[in-house]
Amino acid sequence: MASSILIINPNSSPSISVGLEQVLKPPSGFTFDFFTGPAGGPLQIDSVTTEITSAANCLPALLPLLSRYDGFLVACYSDHPLTHALREHTTKPVIGIFQASVLASFALTGKFAIVTTGKIWESLLDEGVRAFLGARTSQFVGTFSTGLGVLELHSASEDLISNSIGTAATKAVTNGATIICLGCAGMVGMEKNIKKAVGEKIKVVDGVIAGVELLIGLIRQGYK
Repeated sequence: MASSILIINPNSSPSISVGLEQVLKPPSGFTFDFFTGPAGGPLQIDSVTTEITSAANCLPALLPLLSRYDGFLVACYSDHPLTHALREHTTKPVIGIFQASVLASFALTGKFAIVTTGKIWESLLDEGVRAFLGARTSQFVGTFSTGLGVLELHSASEDLISNSIGTAATKAVTNGATIICLGCAGMVGMEKNIKKAVGEKIKVVDGVIAGVELLIGLIRQGYK
């Protein structure tokens, strides 16, 4: 019987879920299902307030689903409270894409940075990395924003998206990064924009893919 993973988009914008579904294809022996935050929740998560309200909006709808799946990925690039809330209700593996990308970056040689959306995330994600890694933050050079909102990653012109991501990536590399994390679920599959700006030698970590791969490994080891 195939193992199952639920990919959770905690905002209420179906376009983000569609983007995830287009990129993520399960390996043999696994199935992926996709969850979008119920109507009435925030359309995009762009503050601490929308993190909290999206978690409160999603949790009641997710609790009945916990018995159906073997692992859960919270596809919001932050220390999202939904990740912690789900862990209170299941012993199955739950991870957020922020944590997954930091773990992946920390395993690679070199310094890493995060390229994200709005400027508010620069301080929030910097604080999140420090809280997650503790004193071992010398490998982290900072968070650099594109100035775009989550939904703009799917509605703005390709030139604007590419230039904004490229500018932020260039700042990250100038500050010493050799590894760049895509700091938004809406950036899934956009590593080409990073490579175009800063070259093929820069490693790009997609937290969505890193999170799925981590869950697959844990489930294969029997943690489900």
